[in-house]
Amino acid sequence: MTWHQQSRPKPATSKRISRIGRVLLYSIGALTVLLIVGYFIANSMIRKKVDEALQALPPSMKVTYSSLHPNLLSRSLVIDGLEILFAPETDSKQPHRHEISIDRVTLGGIHFFAILRSHHLDLHSIRVESVNANLDEYLLEKNIPLPKIQAPFTDALIDRVELTNLTVTTHKGEKNNLSLDGGLELDSVHITNHGGPGDTVQIGGIRFLVKNMRYTIPDADEAVHVSNLELDSKKRLLRLDTLRITPTMAQEEIGRVKGQQVDVVEATSEGIAIEGLEVMALMQHRLTADLISVRHNSIHVFRDRRLPLAPGEKAMPMESLKTLSMTLRVKKVKIGSTFFAYEEFPRKGDKTGVMKIYRLTGAMEPLINKPVEGDPAYITMTTEGSLMNSGTVSATTKMPLRKGDPYKVDGAFHELDVTKLNDPAENLGKLHLESGMLNSLTFQFEMTNEKATGKIVGEYHNLIVDKLKENSNDVKVDKTKSFALKKFIIPKDKDKSLPEKDRTGKVENKRVPERYFSYYLLHSLLVGVKSSFKLGFLLPG
Repeated sequence: MTWHQQSRPKPATSKRISRIGRVLLYSIGALTVLLIVGYFIANSMIRKKVDEALQALPPSMKVTYSSLHPNLLSRSLVIDGLEILFAPETDSKQPHRHEISIDRVTLGGIHFFAILRSHHLDLHSIRVESVNANLDEYLLEKNIPLPKIQAPFTDALIDRVELTNLTVTTHKGEKNNLSLDGGLELDSVHITNHGGPGDTVQIGGIRFLVKNMRYTIPDADEAVHVSNLELDSKKRLLRLDTLRITPTMAQEEIGRVKGQQVDVVEATSEGIAIEGLEVMALMQHRLTADLISVRHNSIHVFRDRRLPLAPGEKAMPMESLKTLSMTLRVKKVKIGSTFFAYEEFPRKGDKTGVMKIYRLTGAMEPLINKPVEGDPAYITMTTEGSLMNSGTVSATTKMPLRKGDPYKVDGAFHELDVTKLNDPAENLGKLHLESGMLNSLTFQFEMTNEKATGKIVGEYHNLIVDKLKENSNDVKVDKTKSFALKKFIIPKDKDKSLPEKDRTGKVENKRVPERYFSYYLLHSLLVGVKSSFKLGFLLPG
C-alpha cells in the first residue's frame, strides 16, 4: 500500500465531519437570528414600557424625550433630549412651573431581563449630562411636592450617579434669586419604593462641586457669591475658595427702604474649610464637624443711626443660636487674619465715623447651640487684633450654654495711640483727641439679661481731649467745655504711681432690651471708663 493510499480519508468519516459543521453553522445562524429578533423585540418592549409610564403621569407633570436607545449587548440605555415640566395647580393667579432639560442620560450595566423577571433595578451607573434646572421659588416656598410616580420596581441599587455641567436657577417672577454651576456625584444609591411612607433613599457617598453660585438672601437685600466649593463625604470635608456678601442696593438706601436701622454687610472670606464633617448629617439639619477654619476675612458693616431702631426686644447671642433650625456641634472654629470696619452715620451730623480693627484673629470652642448632658457650661471665644492699627486689643468672651448663667468678658488694650481714634471720636462723639497714649486698659465684667457688672483698670499718659461744637460741620472746639474736660474731668496722666483704686472704674450698666448685644457690650465698657473719672458722669455717651 502506497503512502497516498494510506492517507486518503474514508468517505463515511468525511460525511460525518461535514454534517457536524453544518449543524454548528445552522445553530450559530439560528442563534444570531434569535438574538437579532430578540434585540428588536426587547427594544420595542422597552420603548413601549417607557412610553406607557410617561403616559400614566399625572396632568401636572409632563416628560418627553427626543430619542431612546437601549442596547442589550452593552446592557445600556441612552435617552437624548429629556425634558421635564412640573406645573401644578395653585391658588396663585400667575402660572408656576419647574422646568428641567437634560441633553443625555446614560444608564449602564442594566440587567434588562432581571427587571422583567422581578421588581428589582440594579444599575452600574447613571450619567446625566448637561442638566439645566429652572425652578419656581413660589413652588419651593409652598413646599409643593412632586407627584407620586409608581415606578416599575420596588427597590433600586445604583453603584454611581453622576451629573455633569449642572446649572440650577430659581426664579421669583422675572427675578432670579439663585444661579449655580457645578456637578454632583453619588455612590451606592439605594432606593426603596413600596408606595408608602416607608420609602427611603440611602446614599453611600456624595461629592458636590460648585464652580460659581450667586444667591440673593430673601428680605436681606444682600447677595452671597461662592466660587470653587467642594463637598466630599469620603474626605469628610467642605472646602470653599471664596465667599462674598454684597449689598444689592446702596448702603444708605437699604435702611431707608426698610424704614429702620439695619446692619449692611459687605464681606469677603477666603480659604474656608470644614474638616471632619458629617456630610450626610446635613440632610437632617445637623452641622457636626471637628474644625471650621477661615484663612482671611475683610468685613465692612454700615449702620445709619438717623433711622429709628427696629422695634422689639433683641435676643442675646445664645438665644439666637438656639432658635436656628440647624443643630450645631463643632469642636473648634478658627478665624485667620481679618480686617473689620464698622461705619456709622450719627443721629446728628453729616459725616460717618469708622472704627477699624486690623489683623483680627479669633477662635471659638466648642460651637454648640443645643447642648446635651456632658457638654461644657460655656462657649469660649478668644479674639486679638489692633484697634485703628495702633497697639493691641485682646478679649475672652464666655457665652453660657445653660439658661440663667451670665456672659463673662475680660480683656485688655495695650499701647494704643488714642489720636488714631479721632475719626469716630469727632464724627460720632464730637470729641477731638489732641494727644494721649493708653498704656493699658484691662476690663472684666459679667452680663446677664438685666445688667452688666464688673470693673476696668486703666493706665495712660498725656491725654488731652477737646469738646467740639455740636452744630458745627467743621472741627471747631467748644472752648468752655474743653476747658472743663481738661481741668476737672479728665486728668492728663494716670500712671502706675497712682493706687489701683484711683485708676479703676466700676461697670454698672442696665441692659436696654431694645438694643443689640454689641451695644450692650461696648456701652458697658464705656460706663466703666467714665466711672474711672470723678466727674465722668459729665462725659457724653
